[in-house]
Order: sequence, then C-alpha cells, then structure tokens
Amino acid sequence: MADTFIKERAVISAYGLDGKKTFDQQFSPVSIENILFYVFAVALWTLEKLFDAHTEEVDDRIEQLEPHTLRWYVNKAKAFMFGYRLVTDTDYYDTTGMSETDIDAARVVKYAVATESNTVVYLKVAGEKEGSPCLLTDSQFSALNSYINEIKDAGVSVQIHNEEADDMKMKIVVYYDPTLLSAEGVSLIDGSKPVEDAVRSTITSLPFDGVLRKSDLLAAITAVRGVEVADITSLTVKPHSSSSWTPVIGYNRPYSGYYKINDLAVVYEQYSKIE
Repeated sequence: MADTFIKERAVISAYGLDGKKTFDQQFSPVSIENILFYVFAVALWTLEKLFDAHTEEVDDRIEQLEPHTLRWYVNKAKAFMFGYRLVTDTDYYDTTGMSETDIDAARVVKYAVATESNTVVYLKVAGEKEGSPCLLTDSQFSALNSYINEIKDAGVSVQIHNEEADDMKMKIVVYYDPTLLSAEGVSLIDGSKPVEDAVRSTITSLPFDGVLRKSDLLAAITAVRGVEVADITSLTVKPHSSSSWTPVIGYNRPYSGYYKINDLAVVYEQYSKIE
C-alpha cells in the first residue's frame, strides 16, 4: 500500500516527494500516514483470519453432522445420555436447564470407536472410572442399544461391543545398573519401582482401541534410568470372556478396546559390561 501510495502523481505533488526514495525514507514511523496504513493492514489481516476461522468452523460442523459415516456413529454414541429421552422424532436431547456437569454425568459413554465390515457397523464403547475405560452397566448398555437402534440409518446393522478389558500377561528380563536400581528393581533414589511403573503407564496411556506395539513397550522400559538392557520374553493377551491366550508378535489391537495387566513378572539381572 505504501509503495503504491508514493507513486501517485497527486501524492508526489502534494507532499513534494522524491520519486527515487521509499515510503519509509520520507515518512516518519509515527506519521499519521504510517499509522493509518498500519491500522488498515491489521484490520484486513484480522478480517482474513476471522473468515478463515469461520470457514473451518462451518466445515467442521458439516463434517460432524454428516450422517452415514463412522465418525457420526462415534459422536452419537458419546452424545447418548443415560436416563433421558430424545426429543420426539429427532436424534438429540433437550438439555435446557441442565448444567455442563449434569450433561457430562449423563453421557456415560466416554470412549467409542466404530469400524465397518461386510456392511455391518461395529461400535466399541466403554465408560470411565478413575480416568480409565471401564465396562458400562447392564442398564446403561441396554439403554444405549435402544438409543442407537432409534437413531441409526435405516437398513444399517449396528453391533455394539461393551466388553471388560482384555487380559494381559507379561514376562520381562531387565539388566540393570546396580548403582541406580536394586535387585528387586527398586530405584535407589526414591524407592519406586520405575520399570513396573513404565510398563503400566504405557499400557494405560494407549488410546482407546489403540494398537499395542511391543517395540514401544520395550522403548519405554529401556528409557528408565538404571536399565541397561531389557527384553520382553513373553507377552500374551486374550479377550476377558475367552479362555485362550494369544502371544503378541509385533503388535496387537485389543478386542474390548483396552487392556488390564493380570500378571507382570520382571526378572532383574545385574548388568556387567563385556570387556
């Protein structure tokens, strides 16, 4: 704007400008012209950002509201409110007069993921207890089934899975630095058991229905202060309702969407460098 301004003949004549000099060379930073150009430029930039934000918001709303997508089923499952009725002939609730706390407490489905296979939509769900996924109660699950059957697209088969955490057994060998860890894996600094803590933290921090990778688990163990070498000698899992254990080779996705460690055995061996 400034460059165009000083090229105008009327401006050059009125201000007595030198056509070989720039705007900044002929106008002070605190001049009224400089200030006006700055204010106008900021106003245009702000307006452009507001339009961008509005476009993103509209696109996001359209994407979230679009039916027949797996994301739509996930969002609707999480929007289910236990103990409340949908507004007649709609797929939403009347929350007038309810606080955010009341709404959050009624929305018992805290975790959900949807997949599709052979024209069937499979919906894994879970509640939340102490910050971790948990099984919905029979009453909650029955009400959720009725809700999904009422709002789902006609002709679409939806199967909802509400399962207890997949069981897990693990055996690990850890070679440790005796100046930092004891033979029982206790930290000499604070008395904690950092290897066990790292394993449990890695498992519980997985996203719902996230893939467990043995390499990630091993990386978390070897990152513990005092651990020199580690190896996962055995890692088996199974759905809670199953009696058959399956060894994890490389990676595994939980049937229920989350895991529970039933047995964690860690053998500690003092590390000695090979000269």
